[in-house]
Amino acid sequence: MEIRSDLAMNIISYLIKEENFIFVGNEQEIWLENLAHPSVQLIYLNQKKIYNDEQVNFLMGQLQQVRGKIRRRYLLWRLNVVILNLDDFSVPKLMGGKKWLQAISIIKPEDAAKSDPLKHMFPEIAHNPLDRSMGDLVVEIQNVTKSKALEIHHTLSFQKKPFATYGFILLTAVVFMWALHFVGMPFRTLAAIQFGAKYNPLIANGEYWRLITANVLHADIFHLLFNAIFIYQFGKILETVIGWWRMAILMLGSAIFGTLFSFAFVIQVSLGSSTVAYGILGGLLFLGIENRKMFMSMVRRLVAPIVAFSALWAFIDSNVDPFGHLGGFIGGFLIASLMGLPGYRQYINRFILAGASLGLLAVGLMSRGNALAVQTDFSSVNLALIFHYAEQGREGRALHLMEVFGLHDYLNP
Repeated sequence: MEIRSDLAMNIISYLIKEENFIFVGNEQEIWLENLAHPSVQLIYLNQKKIYNDEQVNFLMGQLQQVRGKIRRRYLLWRLNVVILNLDDFSVPKLMGGKKWLQAISIIKPEDAAKSDPLKHMFPEIAHNPLDRSMGDLVVEIQNVTKSKALEIHHTLSFQKKPFATYGFILLTAVVFMWALHFVGMPFRTLAAIQFGAKYNPLIANGEYWRLITANVLHADIFHLLFNAIFIYQFGKILETVIGWWRMAILMLGSAIFGTLFSFAFVIQVSLGSSTVAYGILGGLLFLGIENRKMFMSMVRRLVAPIVAFSALWAFIDSNVDPFGHLGGFIGGFLIASLMGLPGYRQYINRFILAGASLGLLAVGLMSRGNALAVQTDFSSVNLALIFHYAEQGREGRALHLMEVFGLHDYLNP
C-alpha cells in the first residue's frame, strides 16, 4: 500500500495494533476494517487533496460501493464509516447528511488528541503518540500482523479432534443397537415411549429426563445415519473452534430446548437428534456473528440454505417436527452466546441477555407444554401404553401409569 507520510503510518499502526483493524485496501487505497468495533467498522484513510465536487462525488460513490459490498458479504445491518483526511480541505462536503458517515481531518499528530469524535470512537488514541518514525513502525506492523496470523491459526486449530461430536454420535449408535436388540426397528409409538421418546403427558407428570433421552433415539437406520452425518459434518467445524466442553454443553442444551419447543407446540410423540443438529447450526450462526470476517461466509453458504430448506421441508413432510428444529437452533445460538468463544472478549450485557432469554424460554415453554398436555385428549394412547406394560409383565409400571393418568377403572391386575 502507498503510504505518503509518517502520520499516515502512525495512524495505520495504531488502528491495527490497538483497535484490531485489518488492512483491506490495495496498492493505492488504504481501507481499514474491524467489523466488531462498536462505533466504526470501516475507515478510509484519504491522502489525496480534494479540490472540487467531482472528486468528492467520485470518493463518495467509491465509498458507498465498498460499504455495500461489505454489508452484503457479511450480512451487516449497521456499518459506520469514517474518512480520515490527512490534508486540510472542506470536510463538510464529504458528509452528505449520512448518519453512518463521518469525515475528520488530522493534519498534525496532536490533532488526534484534540478531536472529540476520534476520542469518542477510540478513547486510547490520545495516549498514543502519532509522531514515531516510519522505520520503527514498519517492523512493529510486521510483528503485529504475524501475531494476528498466528491467532487465526490457533482459532482454526484450537481443538484438532472433536471429541464431544464423536462421543455423541457413538452414543446414538449404541442406543440404536440397544433398542434394536430389544424391540427391533422401526420404532412403534409405544416402544418409542417406553425407551424415552418425548411424550407430553409423561413429561407433564414429571418425567423430565425425556427432554434428554428423546434426542438419542431414532426411528430407523436412515433416521440415525442422516442425523449422524449432519452432526459429524457441522459439529467438527464448530467444536474445532469452541472446544469439547463448550460443545458438550451446547449439544445438551440444544437437545433440551429442542424437546421443550416440541413439548410446548407438538402433541405427537417425537424422537431424534435433529434438535442437536440444528443446535450446532445455531452455534455456527453465533460464530459467524462473533467473527464475521472469518466465519460469516460459511454461514451464508451453509447455514442459511439449510435452515431455509428445513423450513420448506416441514410443510412437505408431516413427520418432521419443525418446532424441535427451531428450538434446537434457538437454544444452540443462545447457549453459544452465553458461553462466548475461547480467546474472545466476553460481554456482560450479552451474557445477561442470553441467560435471561434461556431462563424465560424454559419457564414459558414448560408452562405452555403443561397446559397443552391438559387440554389434549391422550386417553387412547395412555390406555394402550398401560396395556403394553401389562403385557410385558411390568405390572408396577402399568399401575404407576394408571395412577398418573387416572385410569384405575380400565385395568385390575
